[in-house]
Amino acid sequence: MNGRLVMHPSRTSSTRWIMTSRHFGWILLPIVMGCGRAELGAPPRETARSVGPATPSVAPSPGAMPPTGQALPKMESLQRKIIFTSSVDLVVEDFSGIPERLDAMVRKHSGYIAQSSLSGSPGSPRRGRWTIRVPVEKYEGLLAEVQRLGEIRTMASRSEDVSEEYYDVQARVRNSKRQEERLLKLLETATGKLEEVLKVENELARVRAEIERLEGRVRLLDGLAAMSTLEVSVEELQRYLPEETPAYATRLRRAFRGSLDLLASTAQSLSILVVAIAPWLAALLALLGIPWSLARLCRLRKRRS
Repeated sequence: MNGRLVMHPSRTSSTRWIMTSRHFGWILLPIVMGCGRAELGAPPRETARSVGPATPSVAPSPGAMPPTGQALPKMESLQRKIIFTSSVDLVVEDFSGIPERLDAMVRKHSGYIAQSSLSGSPGSPRRGRWTIRVPVEKYEGLLAEVQRLGEIRTMASRSEDVSEEYYDVQARVRNSKRQEERLLKLLETATGKLEEVLKVENELARVRAEIERLEGRVRLLDGLAAMSTLEVSVEELQRYLPEETPAYATRLRRAFRGSLDLLASTAQSLSILVVAIAPWLAALLALLGIPWSLARLCRLRKRRS
């Protein structure tokens, strides 16, 4: 064919149309690409509404003042719940008057003595132990006064922060109360079977029991945090001797009375012993009486024969 393009006469019109379409496509391709580049490179159109320059959003510092016309939200500071406990061990030369002085100190600081014990006898040192509950705001003042009662042998203080547990329990109380309200509404509108109503009532009883338990825990933590505990121990160094030695007649009277008491106690113990062994004695005599009776009966028969 020598590089020539030979076309059939009948296909001339269709071939021309195909070539014309191809040439037209090649002509439109640069125009379309140019428009696409122009659109890609063009800056974005501005909207009808004017927008001011963007300012960076900066979080206010803790000490910064709020802008004019704006107020920071009020946040209630949570009060910490701390349980304070201290123990003081003192020694004194003379124990006389210590209980009265300590009681006056406790009443002065609006506290109370939860527990106390005193011990001692003639010829031995006297001791005392007190468990004191005092408002937390007056705890340090009472502790300072107690230390001046005598010489400090040992002293220990400890504190326990129960704030996390306290507010956690309060949140659980609120959630349980909301659950109780939902169950009450469900119980009011319940139209199902008796079994479903009973299930709701059982769940409501469980939730109420949980609320009571949690509220009791809140009250306990409130009481422990509001009143501090102070344990005081006081011991006397010298031996205790009564101020007046009993007279001879008094000693005789005490000895005679003690002897009578001992005699009465011994008589009571013996009577109780007799009553206790009486059934056993009866049973023993019965057991011994049977062989003795048989032996006697045998002897009588031998004599007759």
